[in-house]
Amino acid sequence: MDFLVRATPTNGLLDLPGEERDLLMAREREVASALIEAGPITWMWRLPGTGTSVTIWNAEDVETLERHLGTLPVRPYNVLEITALAAHPAFPTPLRAIHASA
Repeated sequence: MDFLVRATPTNGLLDLPGEERDLLMAREREVASALIEAGPITWMWRLPGTGTSVTIWNAEDVETLERHLGTLPVRPYNVLEITALAAHPAFPTPLRAIHASA
């Protein structure tokens, strides 16, 4: 199942001392890279002019998604909006399925 996750940082992230925030963000990149490589994160964008990210996640269910999200070091510093996604009839086959069969 695919999910749209919009993550907006809280002021708490900006309030961290610079060195602590830099270390946290470096760990975030490492964990996110591993999730991209493993498949739970399929697409990721940043909304220009904001710290907000928009990500497409693939997980068996909401509980699995929540477990994945819980591994992200900056999770406590984000407000998340999670929306389940369903295939659109005009675009029924996910691109990852098309690329996997090629």
